[in-house]
Amino acid sequence: MIELSVVIPTYNRVERLRSCLESLNRQTLATSHFEVIVVIDGSTDETREMLQKFESAYRLRPIWQENSGQARALNRGIQEAKGPYCLFLDDDIIADPELVAEHLRARHQFPNALVVGQLTLSLPTNAGWYARAFAQGWREHYDRLNQEPTKLSWEDCYSGNMSAPREALLECGGFAVDIIRGYDVDLASRLEKQGCTLVYASNALGCQEEQKGFREFSRDAENAGKVDAMLYQQDPLRLTQALGSFAQGSWRKLLLRRLLLTLHIPPIWLEFLGGLIGRKARHYSLFSLTQTLCYWRGVRKSGGADLWRQLTSGTPILMYHAIGLSHEPANPYVLPADRFAAQMTWLKRLGYHPITLKNFLVCQRERRPIPVRSVVITFDDGYADNYTHAYPVLQRHNIPATIFLVSGYIGLANEWDKKKQLAHRPLMSWPQIMDLVQQGIQFGAHSCTHPTLTAVPPAQAEEEIALSRRQLEEKLDLPIELFAYPYGEYDPTIQTMVQQAGFAASCTVDAGLNTLITPPFSLRRTEIQGTDSLARFWLALWLGDAEALGWRRKQTD
Repeated sequence: MIELSVVIPTYNRVERLRSCLESLNRQTLATSHFEVIVVIDGSTDETREMLQKFESAYRLRPIWQENSGQARALNRGIQEAKGPYCLFLDDDIIADPELVAEHLRARHQFPNALVVGQLTLSLPTNAGWYARAFAQGWREHYDRLNQEPTKLSWEDCYSGNMSAPREALLECGGFAVDIIRGYDVDLASRLEKQGCTLVYASNALGCQEEQKGFREFSRDAENAGKVDAMLYQQDPLRLTQALGSFAQGSWRKLLLRRLLLTLHIPPIWLEFLGGLIGRKARHYSLFSLTQTLCYWRGVRKSGGADLWRQLTSGTPILMYHAIGLSHEPANPYVLPADRFAAQMTWLKRLGYHPITLKNFLVCQRERRPIPVRSVVITFDDGYADNYTHAYPVLQRHNIPATIFLVSGYIGLANEWDKKKQLAHRPLMSWPQIMDLVQQGIQFGAHSCTHPTLTAVPPAQAEEEIALSRRQLEEKLDLPIELFAYPYGEYDPTIQTMVQQAGFAASCTVDAGLNTLITPPFSLRRTEIQGTDSLARFWLALWLGDAEALGWRRKQTD
């Protein structure tokens, strides 16, 4: 009884197809359990003649069609399949003897799953530096999946080694034939929405004979950018990690990406540069930069100017502490009121649009583009001067803000400051907080007593987090969904505690811009210090880091 139909689309690669079919002769699974369908997509080489003479231990069914593209060839294979499950293999895959058996084993365990096998690469001996760097990234990708198989996403589902229920494939319409690349991950996304689970089968091992060079890799990357932008415009929930990643990472990488794309530097120049670099350790970084450049060239061509600006801008979340009187000496945690007023004035003159942190999170949750030049203003601790000095400036400029409160010290003073720069500084009272609530200021929790959560016993950390939310909600009669880590210290355990306490997101003091894919429980914030110039303030807005270019040393509280 045929349980699995192996579908192999092919076009003018007769010798590689022969090697693929020979590897299927060596499968440990009884040949009565599977068939092999080769869809010849208008090949003009000797593919048809080779298939007529090929001696297979399994049932082999060649099917001819006029050249229509790989997606249509795959769909033809689905239509012709006799088995309840389809296993897709590329014609340059050498199947491990256990590959088909491992797919069928996973199918029996997870009947309604999309099962993805592991792919390794085999390079020719004369492969250039670019292909070798690609292979390194490929290995690292599967190493991560091997270590954490549950992290498999629809973006990891490649049709070179993938199986799915035939009925589900037919129901969703099969592979999309109107996109130039990525029809396998597109299919995986639609199957997942349809109810299929995603399963990684590391022992379903196939080796791909990689023959591509710079021209093919760069074209693939540009086409991927075009397709990702097109699909995202059709459905925002189809946002890929790559499409949401432009402003992620260090300010140096962000600055370099912006510079290269603004100057329209041809990717071939970077490939040429790689050939001149003798140190192989630098090849992968240059390869990644080049592929990123190609990808975003594709996004720019397909998505249009508005989408391009939305996806490449990133959103800074600015963090303040105390706002002092104009005659009060500035220090890293106390910004004189006149400087704060100047910053808010320049914020508007530079064309930035302040939004609430909650609005940013709504866009992120719905994967809707965040308006260009958006910025979020936050304050930590909840000092009384936020009410007396900061709010009038915010009100004058119609700027929303979020203030993170230390719930156990409301109406009292800062008694936790070890550096003494904010020690004994008065904190807002409940009437002041309630007045700001009426004015539209949003509030979040900053723990009960401002301890270093990673340094106290877990039970105490959990109580600090959960109790701060309860105290604020009971007093304000409002849902408190936002949290900020005291001193910016957190780890995965603390993040889990915050999530389990019912918060929707939490802020760090890790510098950088935020995008649609920034994890909500590690939102980046840029601290604005009291001694910062307007130039540093501009860097915080543009690159998400006031320390960019080495202009000052970071201090946090």
